Amino acid sequence: MAGLCWMAVTLSVLLYAGSSFADVDQNHLAGIVKEIVDKYRPSYKADNVPRKPMFSLAVSIPYDEKSKKYDISQVFNTDPADTVKKTILKCEVYKGTRMVAATVLRWPDVLDQCPNEPVQWDDVLKECRNIKTWSHLDDTLTLLKDKGRKKSKSEKRCFDTVKEGRADHAEYRTLQAFNTLVDRKNKNDLLLFYVLASPCSQRCTGITKKWSILENIKKIMKWKNYALVFSNVFKPRDGTPIPEKDSRGALERLGKSINLKNIFRCDKDKCTSCSSGDQVTPECYT
Repeated sequence: MAGLCWMAVTLSVLLYAGSSFADVDQNHLAGIVKEIVDKYRPSYKADNVPRKPMFSLAVSIPYDEKSKKYDISQVFNTDPADTVKKTILKCEVYKGTRMVAATVLRWPDVLDQCPNEPVQWDDVLKECRNIKTWSHLDDTLTLLKDKGRKKSKSEKRCFDTVKEGRADHAEYRTLQAFNTLVDRKNKNDLLLFYVLASPCSQRCTGITKKWSILENIKKIMKWKNYALVFSNVFKPRDGTPIPEKDSRGALERLGKSINLKNIFRCDKDKCTSCSSGDQVTPECYT
C-alpha cells in the first residue's frame, strides 16, 4: 500500500505541475496505472508454456470535470481489453479510440504468437515472392536452408532478409500509429505511454538509428499532462550485461526529448521518478 501511495504522489506531482486542476485524487491515479497494466498486458501459450511478450501502449485518459478525476472507465468502454489483446497478439498494431498498442514483432517468436497472420516486413515481401503468412515464410526458409540445394540470387536475397532475432520493438510500432491519438486529442486528457521494459540504448534511443523513437516520442508533449512509464530495465534476451552507462545514456537521451521529470519506473507496487535533479535516478537504469 505504501508503494501505491508513492506511485500516486509522484504521478500527481507531475500532473499538478502541468495542469490547471486545483486538486488531484492521488489514490485514483495509482489505481489507473495498475489497472491499465493488469488489464492490457497480453499473454499466450506456446507448447503449453505461458508467454508474455514485450508490449507497449499509449492511452489518452479523459478528465471528468464533475468528479475531478481521470475517468479510466471511458477507456475500458471504448477500447476493451479483450479486443486490444486479441489484436496485438495477432501481431497487428491496435489503433483505437483512446489507445494505440503493439507487441514486439520478433523472428522467430511470430511463429508461436501469430503463425497464420500476414508477414508485415516489406523487404521480406519484396524478396520472398508469393509469401503470405509467417508460417509460409518459415516453410520457405526451411527449404532454402538445405545446403545441398543451389539457391538462385532471388532465393538467397530472401534467405538473407530474415535473421534470428530480427525485431521491430513494441514502442517503435506503437509510435508509428500514434497520430491516431494526436488527431483526437483533448488537451485536458492524461497521456500515458507505457512500455514493459525501458527503451534500449542501441536501437530505440539511438541518435541516428532508423528505429529510433527520440523524435516521434515528442508527440506526447502535445498533451498538457503526460508520462512515460516502464517497469523493467531493458536487457537482451541472451542475458548479455549492458553497461550501466549505456542504460543511463538511453534515459538521458529520452529525457532530452520529453523532459526527464516525465519518465517513471513503476515496478510491482513502487513508482520511482527517473529524475534526480539533472541526473538519472540510479533505480531507473540498474
